[in-house]
Amino acid sequence: MLADVILHRAALVVRVAFDHRPDPLAGLKVDDEDLSRLLTELPGLAAGDTTVVDAINQQASAGVAAARQALRSYISADNVFGRIVRFVALSDLEAEVLALACAVELDPRRQRVVGYLNDDVSQRRLNLFTVQLLFSDYPDAGLVAGPGSGLRRAGLIVPAEPGPLASVALVPSPSVVWWLSGDRTPDPELPAGSEVHVRPAWAASPGGGYGQGCPRLVLVPGGDRARRRQAASAALGDLLVAPLPGSASEWDALVRQATLEQLSVMIELAGPLPPEARERVQQAKHLRWALASPEELPLDCLPTLPWRELAVAPAAATGTEWAAAVTEASGLGYIAEDEAAQLLAGDQALNAEQLELVQQAAPGVGGISAAVRRLAAGHISALAPRIRPSRTWADLVLDDDRTERLKEVVARCRHKRMVFSDWGFSPFPSAGVVALFSGPSGTGKTLAAEIIAGELGLDLYKVDLAALVSKWVGETEKNLAAVFAAAEASNVALFFDEADAVFGKRSEVSDAHDRYANIEVAYLLQRLERYEGLVVLATNLATNIDPAFLRRVHVSVDFPMPEEPERRRIWDRSLPPTAPSKELDLDLLAKLFKLSGGAIRNSAVTSAFIAAEAGGPITMHCVMEAVQREMRKMGRLLTPADFGPYSALVKGAPPR
Repeated sequence: MLADVILHRAALVVRVAFDHRPDPLAGLKVDDEDLSRLLTELPGLAAGDTTVVDAINQQASAGVAAARQALRSYISADNVFGRIVRFVALSDLEAEVLALACAVELDPRRQRVVGYLNDDVSQRRLNLFTVQLLFSDYPDAGLVAGPGSGLRRAGLIVPAEPGPLASVALVPSPSVVWWLSGDRTPDPELPAGSEVHVRPAWAASPGGGYGQGCPRLVLVPGGDRARRRQAASAALGDLLVAPLPGSASEWDALVRQATLEQLSVMIELAGPLPPEARERVQQAKHLRWALASPEELPLDCLPTLPWRELAVAPAAATGTEWAAAVTEASGLGYIAEDEAAQLLAGDQALNAEQLELVQQAAPGVGGISAAVRRLAAGHISALAPRIRPSRTWADLVLDDDRTERLKEVVARCRHKRMVFSDWGFSPFPSAGVVALFSGPSGTGKTLAAEIIAGELGLDLYKVDLAALVSKWVGETEKNLAAVFAAAEASNVALFFDEADAVFGKRSEVSDAHDRYANIEVAYLLQRLERYEGLVVLATNLATNIDPAFLRRVHVSVDFPMPEEPERRRIWDRSLPPTAPSKELDLDLLAKLFKLSGGAIRNSAVTSAFIAAEAGGPITMHCVMEAVQREMRKMGRLLTPADFGPYSALVKGAPPR
């Protein structure tokens, strides 16, 4: 009602004051008789309410005073408009102007009256001149639209357009009008990726938290995004989380949305806070802010506000969080009992943010284990080829001692949360696991890495060194940084084959090339220390690995050439029982040919193709032919004596 009473009084006063004008509504096609009828139709005045109308006609203020008192009573009650006014701490004048501007925005009849007051058919909204006219009893009424007003700093009115100051329209933001009308759609100008984070009940801060003397600004460095949000919400309550806005309109929308929902604001930063952002944080006096960043922010970039730096919990997901996720998945029916038991019994190498993503994805991909594997998609897949583990310990032919050392890698990865978190051991420099596999080519290093990744439920990514190493200074480090960053976001196992190419010994510096090569190795040392996941290094020559890397290796396994018993088992596993065969002497093959496991498998596959081409089963003749081809490929000298009773099958051998 206040809007209609104030408009009514002002219109009558203007009509009397300017009665000498020949045509006060030139161009509007509305005369004084039309205006009188329009004033009685305003929705805030009940039909027949002659008391208020008469009081206005007598230039009395009783009606305005009563309407203002009604507005103050409304603001003090629990309603949307009142909550906004109290949250921003708007003055009485600012609250009245906002109510009037929104009322004009929603009714064309009010807009026609405003056009009459402005004496301009094209100006159907309030401006500075109109505000001073309507609120003449407030000497500072013109400041209500100034840059320091509560309406401006809260983004409740849109920024002023260029033009004469008195004619600049005072327009409420459409989002505010829709919000008051009942539409709670987020502001379309918000920075992409903005979302509301509701503080969990268990995250209440015991002392110094929200509403208990916490300053307007908190800094949240370290951890992962989930941990930073938890720390900020424990201190500030529910949050509107957003990336750093990139424009003035995005800043306005962010402040406005937080105001409408009465939330604290958390800005996710990738670097120092820019000067314009610092000013925005200082101007929004009614909001509480959290500045979150992977590293500590420089002091010279912070707003001049009292602030406190929060402690952020370690990024690794806790056993309690895993139990809650598994219980939720079991209750919804998209995880089997055996999978749930396995997940609860093991130690999954996920951080809190990754666990949240897994919980969201689990229904769509068929379970938590599948969602864990799905993490890698879109990150590291573009940087390294993926190996989906499919083989088991039964496929690996290795002595018991070396097999136990490989299983130690699994144990370290599986139980690191228990050791470093529950038991209190220090994870310095990180909780990651580094394994070194050394030995000749084809002895099972890649197979062992695949089996370990499969045991842990991880995908194995084989880093392509040819794509990473660059002749340009700094490019190799940049490529390696991208691989490690993607791996951290994906929870995967990294496999560096021929690792001595990048993990090799540093040399004496004799030229610029040596210096930059040593820088690459030094960078790898630092990056490997910080990596929280599993890294497997494979090399043919362990002596070529830099000693500084060896110090960071947790488990080292050498893979020797297989002896005769191992070769017999490898031949047996390389020739599947479903393949047609005839009179194969595997004992003789194991005895005659000192081949690696990879060479044996290649020979077996080649013999199968020879048999398929001949249209018969796999025979010793096929196998001997395949072994010849494999040995020639390796550059081995062939003599008939090497083939024993099958020497006649050697190509180029003299006939018996």
